[in-house]
Amino acid sequence: MRKKKLGPLLLSGLMTGPILGSGIILLPPMIHKIAGDYAIFAWLLMMGIGFLFAWVFARLSVKYPNDAGVAYAAEKAFGTRIRNLSVFYFIIAASFGPAAVLMTASEYIHSLTGDFAVSAEVYGFLLFIICMIVLCFNISFVGMVSFIFSTAAALVLFGSSVASVPYFREGPLVEGTFQFADFGWGLLLLFWALVGWEIVGNYSMEVKDRKKTIPRAVMISSLTVTAIYLATAGAAQWIDPGRFEGGQLKLTMMLTPLFGSFALPVIAVLTAVLCMSAYFQVSGGAARLISSQAARGFLAYRSKGNQPLAALGLIFTVHTMVFICLFFHVLNVETLVAIANAFFICNALCGLAAAYRLLAGPVYRMACLFLMCCFSLLLLFSSPWVLLLILFMTVCFVLNKSHVFSWKKVKGPFKSY
Repeated sequence: MRKKKLGPLLLSGLMTGPILGSGIILLPPMIHKIAGDYAIFAWLLMMGIGFLFAWVFARLSVKYPNDAGVAYAAEKAFGTRIRNLSVFYFIIAASFGPAAVLMTASEYIHSLTGDFAVSAEVYGFLLFIICMIVLCFNISFVGMVSFIFSTAAALVLFGSSVASVPYFREGPLVEGTFQFADFGWGLLLLFWALVGWEIVGNYSMEVKDRKKTIPRAVMISSLTVTAIYLATAGAAQWIDPGRFEGGQLKLTMMLTPLFGSFALPVIAVLTAVLCMSAYFQVSGGAARLISSQAARGFLAYRSKGNQPLAALGLIFTVHTMVFICLFFHVLNVETLVAIANAFFICNALCGLAAAYRLLAGPVYRMACLFLMCCFSLLLLFSSPWVLLLILFMTVCFVLNKSHVFSWKKVKGPFKSY
């Protein structure tokens, strides 16, 4: 039976929802609180960087398609050791980050259930089970689900932003004194809005006519993400809290003109579908990476529809353990985000370094150098112990001559080609 492939719309659906993810809920009010009315300029600058980031990885995915994504490009550019290092970065990030994303959604669901609420961790685990079931279906089905989710979220957020314009505050749109330190800190936090573009390479073998599909999908996603982020950020920044009941969250206020008393349930559902889309992309990409890295081992097993079922089983086990740790308060969401964010950045740096070496032309190289500088600066704001862990692992993989950390000797997800 012929395998179904992703077209531009379905591939863009797999990217748009995840890139919006929890960031569209958390970042607009957070950045405004930090940078004041100058937050909108931080958003404009970061969305420009996002276009550049997406453009580089789209080109890299077209030229070097593989389920391993960034890791494959890293191997082409620097050899097996750097490939394995990139794989390690991504798998560690994908072991912690998706659980944190689902917990963001579960907190909103938890707030709706009142006195009869079970713990947020239980809601998060239920969302996790639903996501794992969806991931076992054909990739075109997963893409369709993500496309529907992201389209609905985009329409609701954009429509609510427009509907909230009459409730904007009076006076100039930009007030207050510009604070360089606060503006810079806001820019660094906004890099969370870019996480996800580098994962497009993990789906490069699932698309038809890569040279046309991937650039078109990235363009559709870039335009959609930029429009939604800027509209939501503007509405969250300029809406007048005095026109609403006290205690409402900024995004709840933004949805109130369109949905009235249903604003809180709508934002809860919206958060859930966006976070689930993010889970689909990150965990689905990680499963394909593990399957490709396993080569001929048990974890390389795929269904007739090309779903990496064995690798998904491993991810299910790891994420179940993470949720158990969350339930017993061994870990918390902040710790998960701290670990995942740092390792995602490292994986992106591997991809950008590979793109610098593999993509011909001064424009690509200048773009890669600029992005690497930005990501390295962001990485410096990670927790010191996370930075030490990354440094230790990097030294072991790059400099170890005895190949103790070479995955060629390991059966399973870390076995190299």
